[in-house]
Amino acid sequence: MSDPNEHSPKPRALWPFFVLGLILIVLFWGVNVGLTRWNAGNPEPEEAARSLVRIKYLADLRAEESAKLESYAWADRTNGTVQIPIKVAMKQILPVLVAVQPHAAYPVATPVPVPAATPAPAAPTPAPQP
Repeated sequence: MSDPNEHSPKPRALWPFFVLGLILIVLFWGVNVGLTRWNAGNPEPEEAARSLVRIKYLADLRAEESAKLESYAWADRTNGTVQIPIKVAMKQILPVLVAVQPHAAYPVATPVPVPAATPAPAAPTPAPQP
């Protein structure tokens, strides 16, 4: 008589697949990091020049924004709107914000009252036996 387990396939070990997956992940990560570092260390000449131009534009933009935040100017002369320094505006608006009580920005629905639970009737007490 033959053994019934003779014909069933043996289960395959899963650890080689995990090891292979781990090796592939490490290789992918290593190649990715290596290429990133290589590209960061060797910029093309025209890319370096464009980078300097972008840095100059950013510095000019920040200087312009700083000048707007720290100076007086007409925002719209026809409507009489002016631009004031941000520090002055904060000092002027702070008392208004302190005086206003916090409130909801939209109507708040009042909750529907839940009726109180009525107690269950007490069980009748048995009469004493004579």
